[in-house]
This record gives sequence, structure tokens and C-alpha cells, in this order.
Amino acid sequence: MASPFFWIRYTVKMMGFWAVLMACAKPVAVGALEPSSGASLGALRGPVAALPAAEQRIDRVMFGSCAQQREPMPILRHVQPGETDIFVMLGDNVYGDDTRGDKLLPELRKAYATLALQPDFRAVSKSIPILPTWDDHDFGRNDGGAEFEYRTQSESLFESFWGVEPPDPRARRAGVYGSWTFGPEGERLQLLLLDTRFFRSPLQSKRRWSWRQGRYRESQAETQDMLGDEQWAWLETELARPAELRVVVSSVQVLAMSHGWERWGQLPTERERLLRLLHSHPNTVIVSGDRHWSSVYQDETGLTEMTTSAINRPAKHRIRETGVHQLTVPFGEVNLGALEVDWPNQTAHLIILGEDGLSRADIPVQF
Repeated sequence: MASPFFWIRYTVKMMGFWAVLMACAKPVAVGALEPSSGASLGALRGPVAALPAAEQRIDRVMFGSCAQQREPMPILRHVQPGETDIFVMLGDNVYGDDTRGDKLLPELRKAYATLALQPDFRAVSKSIPILPTWDDHDFGRNDGGAEFEYRTQSESLFESFWGVEPPDPRARRAGVYGSWTFGPEGERLQLLLLDTRFFRSPLQSKRRWSWRQGRYRESQAETQDMLGDEQWAWLETELARPAELRVVVSSVQVLAMSHGWERWGQLPTERERLLRLLHSHPNTVIVSGDRHWSSVYQDETGLTEMTTSAINRPAKHRIRETGVHQLTVPFGEVNLGALEVDWPNQTAHLIILGEDGLSRADIPVQF
């Protein structure tokens, strides 16, 4: 019979053996794959689909927002090549808010690294051209704007991950806004992606006891800014270019007026400036995200906005929100948006799709 000392030595040895074995078998953490510099984020994302040629007619664009990078995204399996020409990511494409006050933004860097390995996203990225803008959680600060001290570093991570490089004009200027036009004369679609974060002036908070309907109230400040002087000038120039149908993408809602969360209406002079500009181009629709649910809005001029959100972070409460411009009942489950263009009949269909790929709303808009 073995002595007690034998069994002690044996137990210690086996514990060491199993510790080594488990360490070898343990999956590599995403943190271990975290790039040490923003320059490697794009490489981590792997092969990506090229944008359509400028002369290619675009029949279907899909839209999504609010994607928690650590969770599955099965709804993206409805974004299929041959059916979708372009996929627009409206913001909150990752959740990487700065919590450490570290200018290297390690949380945001890790969030992008995690998204790069997410199978549902990776399948789309390889097969469907993606055009992105950002919202607050991939900007780096919840509800943040120009006051965010690391916004320039955040933009560098955005551009690295999404492959924004010269000669792309986005690589040469502050902010992530951009414009693309596709299709032959008579069937030209213009996509204008705004940046509602980099230049935005501070919002005015409500008293905490009244936060149930939202944290913010309309600003009474004499000077308000949503886009910044350069982006405003750019937008006016781009809207003057020829196109039969235009889609203006704003990460936050434009037409909704009945809630106290982030929206253009919290900076009312900026909202009025935008609406004056868009009303002078009646062939325009708006697409927005942010809200974790979807709905369609239309103002008295016929300007229509589709809000579509979220890819995998839907609202966790019953949605009762209504408003004077709201056309459809809010859909609070996982969803994507689609723009389907009937060029012969000059009709754009704004469609909300559920996780099963079936339509929850279909609003036709003449242009």
C-alpha cells in the first residue's frame, strides 16, 4: 500500500498536469487577438466586398444598427448576395464606450476586434458591400458629441476598421460623413451618410426626476451645432448633385418629436435648417437608427423617415410612443430596414423586416 506522501506527491503532479492541459485547450480570448495599433484592425476584419461600380443600378439597400458584438446576429443571414446591393450600418455598430479615460480607447479597440470575428457579421462583410456611419457607442461615449476628448482617436479606429484610406475623402477630414452615387442617368441613387457626433454641441438635460420620457429637452442656446460648418457646406454641395432618389442617413431621428432622448429636435435650430434643405429636394428619404425599435414617419410635406434598430439589441420594454408624424406602430423586436426601389414606377419602398425575414411594414414613397 502506497504511503500518504506518495498520494500527496501524485495529487500535486496531476493537478499541475491538468492545469497545463486546460490552459492549452482554452480558446484564445479576443483580447489576445486585440491589435496593438489601429492599423491592424482592418486586417483583422479580413476580406471585404467591394462597392458596386458607379454606373451600376441599385435596387435594394439594407440598413441596420445597434449590434452588440459579443452576441449572435442571426438576422444578418437575411442580408444575402444577389438580393442586397449595399448594407448600410447606421451606428452603434459596436458597443465600446470609453470607461477608463484612456486615449488608446482599449474598450473600443476590443469591441471592433470582437466584431471582426463575429461569424454572422463576417459572412456579410465578405459578400455584401458595407457603408458605415457611427452613433454614440461606436463613437466612444454614451450620448456623446464634440465634447468627447478622444473623438479623433475614435475616428482613427473607425477608419482603420472600415478600411477608410486615401483617396477616400473621409480619410482627409474630420468626421466620418460621406456620399456615394450609383446608377445610370435616370436611375441614380445617392446615399448621404451624416456624422451626428463629431461636431455636435452639448444637449440640455432635464431634471433627473423627469427622465422617464427621456433625459433631454430642446436646447434654448443661441448657438447650436449638429454637423459643423464644413459638413453643412458639404451636404449642400452634395444635394445639388444630380440624382433621381436620395437617401440621407442620420444615426439619430429627424422627424420624431415626442420623446426626450437624442434626436435632431433637441437642437431645434439645426433641425429646422436640415428640414429646409431636405424639403427643397423632394426626392429624398431619411433612414435613422438608435432607438432599439423601428417605425416609419412622414411630415406634412411628404418627407419620409424609416427608423430601423436593432440587429440584436431590441427594446426590453413595451413601446407606447406615438407622435404626429408617426405612420406605423413601433416594432420592438430584432429588425432590419430595406429600401427597395421600383425604378420604372419611381417608387421607393421603405420596409421593416423581422428576424424571420418577413415584412412588418412596407411604406411606398413616390419620387
